[in-house]
Amino acid sequence: MLKRTVTVLVLLALFAPFRANCDERYFTYVYESTVLPENQWEVEQWITNQNGKEDGDYSEWNLRTEFEYGITDKLMTAFYLNWDSVHADGVPDEESETEFKGVASEWVYQLSNPHLEPIGSALYVELATDGIEYEIEGKLLLSKEVERFVFAANAVYEAEWEREDNRTEHEGTLELTAGAAYRFADAWSAGVEFRNKSAYPGGFDLSGQEYNVLSVGPNLHYGAPKWWATLTVLPQIWGNGEGSQDNLNLVHEESVEVRLIFGILL
Repeated sequence: MLKRTVTVLVLLALFAPFRANCDERYFTYVYESTVLPENQWEVEQWITNQNGKEDGDYSEWNLRTEFEYGITDKLMTAFYLNWDSVHADGVPDEESETEFKGVASEWVYQLSNPHLEPIGSALYVELATDGIEYEIEGKLLLSKEVERFVFAANAVYEAEWEREDNRTEHEGTLELTAGAAYRFADAWSAGVEFRNKSAYPGGFDLSGQEYNVLSVGPNLHYGAPKWWATLTVLPQIWGNGEGSQDNLNLVHEESVEVRLIFGILL
């Protein structure tokens, strides 16, 4: 599915010679501080594949459809629909299912414009639930364009609550992400993305780290006047904590993630 989608996007790109002027994203794991203009709509489709566990055969597809709207030139909101499809054989059990994973609401407020000020910055808040799990995520977004280079970095905290069998389980996640891209043509850019993710079973209590992983990989971006697409391949290069082996943690995280996001300006 992912291979076919990428092929279609590349073929379309060959016949669209102009660079995008919508709120395009140069990265898929790192957010920039740009927002949609007032009264502007955009639809984004996310396709993420997570592959590889310590044992057995594991593949998970995450699909996210996002509807973004610019409330003002500094405030943007979005509504998400999420789906998951998992195939696992011997990891350690067998599992094969596709399910709706709930909805999410995103709010982004731009503090400074990266095109007008020395550095762009924004605050991001996301609320998500599927009726059983509840998540709140906060991010500080930083970005800057220097001639043909684009730089971005995020500090992320996510808290999750799951209610099951009259018990509530808590988990917290800290992430530091960064990316750099170079626009080698009017519509094309290539770059690299970095993610450091650490998990804490106590939620807001960050005293006991469960595991920590580092992932680094390349990306490719194309932007047309009314649509854009970005593809990232993000392999895990180091991991520790519970279940880690050979400097990788393939119990809690996967060996490699591949993410494609494409957006259409309405």
